[in-house]
This record gives sequence, structure tokens and C-alpha cells, in this order.
Amino acid sequence: MNILWSILLGLLNAVVVGVLVRRTITVGTGALRNTIVSLVIGMSLWPITLQAFEMFGISQDGDIPWIEMSFPAVMVFLLVFAWLVVIQMVVLLAIEIVLPSGSFSHFARSVSRVPTWYRRVSRLSQIQRILLKFGLSRFMRPRIPTLRVSTREIAKTTAEAFAAAGVTFVKLGQFIATRADIVPAEFVEEFSKLQSDVPPVPFEDIRAELEDAWGRSVTEVFAEFDTVPLAAASVAQVHRAVTLDGTEVVVKVQRPKLRKQVRADSDIIMTLAERLENTAGWARTIGVTSIARGFLETLGEELDYRGEVRHTIALREATAHHEDSVVRIPQVYPELSTERVIVLERVRGVPLAKAGPLLEELSDIARADIARDLFLMVARQVLIKGIFHSDLHAGNIMIDASGRAGLIDFGSVGRIDRRDRRDIAMLLLAFEHQNSEAAMNAVLDIFGTPVGVDLRSMQRDIGQIMLQFEGGMPGGSSALFTELLAFVIDQGFEMPSAVANAFRAISTLEGSLTKLDPSSDLLVMVREHADELLAESRDLHESAENLSLYVGSTLPVLASLPVEVSRVVKHLQDGTLDIGTSGLNIDLIKTLVRSTVDQFIQVIIATALILGGVLMMSANFGPPLAPELRVFTYFGAWMLLIGFILSAVVIAPALRERRFR
Repeated sequence: MNILWSILLGLLNAVVVGVLVRRTITVGTGALRNTIVSLVIGMSLWPITLQAFEMFGISQDGDIPWIEMSFPAVMVFLLVFAWLVVIQMVVLLAIEIVLPSGSFSHFARSVSRVPTWYRRVSRLSQIQRILLKFGLSRFMRPRIPTLRVSTREIAKTTAEAFAAAGVTFVKLGQFIATRADIVPAEFVEEFSKLQSDVPPVPFEDIRAELEDAWGRSVTEVFAEFDTVPLAAASVAQVHRAVTLDGTEVVVKVQRPKLRKQVRADSDIIMTLAERLENTAGWARTIGVTSIARGFLETLGEELDYRGEVRHTIALREATAHHEDSVVRIPQVYPELSTERVIVLERVRGVPLAKAGPLLEELSDIARADIARDLFLMVARQVLIKGIFHSDLHAGNIMIDASGRAGLIDFGSVGRIDRRDRRDIAMLLLAFEHQNSEAAMNAVLDIFGTPVGVDLRSMQRDIGQIMLQFEGGMPGGSSALFTELLAFVIDQGFEMPSAVANAFRAISTLEGSLTKLDPSSDLLVMVREHADELLAESRDLHESAENLSLYVGSTLPVLASLPVEVSRVVKHLQDGTLDIGTSGLNIDLIKTLVRSTVDQFIQVIIATALILGGVLMMSANFGPPLAPELRVFTYFGAWMLLIGFILSAVVIAPALRERRFR
């Protein structure tokens, strides 16, 4: 009989705990642990109740009290049941603090990730050995303040370590070289030399990738396909092919298993970046973590060739009206291109970086024509179209013996809005005409005005930069952009990423133009073609549309201006003008204060109930409810119980917030 009562009361207790208690304390503590705890404690309810009956003289020797003693028995049973429920609440909360819900499932998932963790740890150990080999570990520790470390030494050693660490780190170095706006010049110079010299992947290893992308065999797609690649890089390799209609193309295919390695290296890069910022002052100065995060986003986009397809089409359309140019952009075949494969029209020739003997055979006029048309193409992209090839180094420009050129590798493309395009054009023209005021206005419009800046002092500084380049460009126009970047950083401006990309594209273009034609000068070209470029940027139809849009958006504001001014004046006269405080949410503050006060009051009430319950139980007087139980003691136990419940209600939300965080 007692066993049956225990089972029934255990099930009843499970229902109470599973429904009422979880709603009271508002913490989901997990169905499994709720069921186990409530069944165990619930099945002990009846034996504990019988012991209470004996202790208070309601029954003897475990006998069940009957009708003549039913009221005291029921009252004691309810008290015991309530206390066991509260005990379960405390137990569940304690378990939740020590072992939050989901810990077992998290552990099970963690076990399945052991192989991945092993590979990551192995890779991290390999990278740490590389750091030790190149002596980089000494730069990752806090240094003695008087011991100065050469930035050039750090940059050179880091570049060598990146080259040894593999594809992802080579790409990281190349990315750092593009961030002249926030990275010291020594890092830019050393990391610009990084190239990944990797052997090609055997064709049989990439055949499955190609056939999976096209859904058919290579011979069904192309009439010819060279299994020996034309070029191999860290991310992909390029094969020559001929389409079924006889068009010569190149097929760029990503290396197998590359993404798995990149994912593993990405976690390691973020770990190393965070460690550097925590331990090395120079790393905090240049913002290593921010650079690493930006790199991983860029690398993710670069590994998806669908973006490169869109970029190539957009750049080709942007230059479609200048078919007389000797520089061209290849046609892309989107129907044959996928996330990991891209098919392009073949651009014949050799990369400008290796075209020394070929350039010597070309006439000065032919070389000057290529440089001029290359400048005009990039200038139109940056200043007119707003989409531009942002990585035109000498390896991405192909030159052939006929004096023509073509661009390749459109994975890195920048976009810039109309206003920034106009300001960059004005800045270049201002430097050409030695107009420091116009240059300052362009700078302020691009970057905004820092707090507390002295405009006259800023204009003088810009004038000093101009005087350095008056009558010539020592170091080329790239030196001008280096000076401008240093000026922007020193003045406390924040460099927009789009503008930084445009500056980098123009600066990189300068080096390629110098290889093509050593006598070329970027600012001279700006002066010679300024009228032509400005005329192209002033499209009458587009200007009329913009004017119409501006008028349409401005007229309603102008129409309501008199009413708004009148309202402000009235408030001034009444003394009721209220100025809003930016960033201050009054409703949020009210809610926070109200909830804090409510919790404080609950804590006071809970404390009072607990103390009152203890005092009433210790008093032990009043009419007897049972032979060994006084009324005051009984109700004191209930008061203490309610105090504990209220305490749990106050603690539970804080526990929930802790778990969510």
C-alpha cells in the first residue's frame, strides 16, 4: 500500500514540478533532469509524511491516520508536500548553476568534433613551430619599455613566416599590403613581395571538380582542354581550353580541399590576432584583430567565384563604349562558371611583371598608348562608373607583341559612390593646380571634420605636402598618396574602406604605368585628360534626373519649414522648448528603474518572510494543531516556505540571463 502511495505521489509531484514550478521560476531546466529529480523526491514524499505524522503525534508505527485525525494529517501533508516542492526548486536551480541545460548534448556534439579539433591543434602546433623558427615569438611578448624593436625587422620576419605557413597566410600578407591606410609602410612594402610558389595540382585531382560543376564530362563541354595548366597560384590554377564553337578560353579552377584548410587556418588567425593584441603594443597600435577579421571576410568572398563573374561583367559593361582602347577586359561565360570554377575568354600575352624583353621590342609610342589607355580605363572606373579593378599590379596586366593589353583576375573589385568619386577627382585636380583650399575642402568632404580640428592649420599642412611635389613627383604619385595617407591618419580622420580601396587602386596603377612607360606621370595624365573625364562624368540626362530627385526630396522640407520655425518660436516664448538628448532612451531607463525597484522590494519581502517564519517557529506557542505541533509553529513553517519561494522567483531571472549570455 505504501509503495502504491509513493508511486502515485511521485507522479503527482512530477506534474507539479514540471508545470507549476517551471512557470514560477521561469527557468527551463531541462525535461530530463526535471523528471528524474521530481520522481526521486516525489516517491520519498509518502515515507517522509509518515515520519512527520509520527513526529507530531498524529500516528504511531507508520499507521495511516483515518477520519478522526484527518484535518491535522491533511495540514501536515500539505506542508511537507510544499516543502519538498521548494527543495526541488532549489535542487534544480543548483544543478542549473553547476551544469547548465544542454551540457550533455553539448558534450555529445563535442565528442563528434574531436577529429576536427585534432587537425586544428596539429595545424596550430605547426604554425607555432614556424613562429619559433623565424623568431617571431619574441615579438608576441611584452617588451622592456627601453628596448625598441625595428618595425622593418618585424615586417620582414613576419612576411617570411607567412610564406612558410601556406596559402591562407600568404593571402593574409597580401591583404595586409593593401591596407596602407592603417598599416605601417614597412609592412606594406615587405608583404607586397609575398607570392605563393606552389606546384600545380594534377589534372586527375581536379577533373571531378570540373565535371561536378558542369554536370557532364570535360570532353562534352570543350573541344580541347589542356591538362597542363598555364599558371598555378595558391588558390587556383588556370587551364587553356577551346569551346565547341572554336573560341579559346581559360578555365580557372579552385584547388581541392582548399576551403577546409582555410577554415582551420581562419580560427588560428583570429586566435593569434587576439593573442597579439593582448600581449604586444605594436599589434594594438595597428589593430591586428580588425585587420584579421576584414581579411577573413575578403577571403571568403574571393573563394566564391560567382562574385568574380559579376565583377567581370560589370567592369566589361563599364568600358563597353570605348572599343578603340588598346586595353580590354575579357568576356566571361556565366553559364559555365560556378562557385569554384570560372571560364573566361583567353587574354593572350605575358604578365607585365615578366614582360621586360617584350616591352623592349615595342616602340615608345606603343608603350605610351598602353599606359594612356590603361590610365583612362581605371580613371573612368574610379571617377565615373564607381566600380573598379582594385588590384592592378603588374601580374594582373597582360601585354602581347601587337601592343595591346588585357586585364585578368577580377576577384578584387572596389565600389565607390558618386560624391566620393567627385571629391577624389577634385583632390587630384587641386594638387595639380597647387590649390590647398580646394584640396582641404575635398578632404573634409571625403573624411568629415574631426572634433577640434584647426582648419587653417590643416590647410597649411596640405599646402606643405603640395610644395614637396611642386615641379615634379619624387618617388612618383604613389609617394603623394603615401603622404596623403599619413596626413589623414595624423589628423585623426577615419578612412572609409571604399576610399581606401580607390587610393590603393590608383597608387598600385602608378607602379604598373611606370613599368609600361617610365616617363609617365599620373598627375600629368590627370591634367591632360581632366576635361575629357569631367565631360564624361557630366551626363546631361543623368544630371537632370538627379536634379529632379533632389528637388522632389527637398520641396516638402522647405514647405514645412515656416511651420516648424513658428512652432519653435512659440515654445521659446512659452518657455517649454524641450531639446532631445541623442542616445538617451527615457523609456528604457524607466523600465530599468522599475524592474530594479520591483526586485529590491521582492528581496525585502522575502527576507521579512524568512525572518518572520523563523521567529514564529522558534516561539512554539498557540493552540495545538496536533499533539506535538503548535499553530504558530505550523504557520511559521508556511511563512518560511513562502519566503524561500519568493527568493527563488527573484534569483531565477538572473540565472536565465547568465545562461543566455
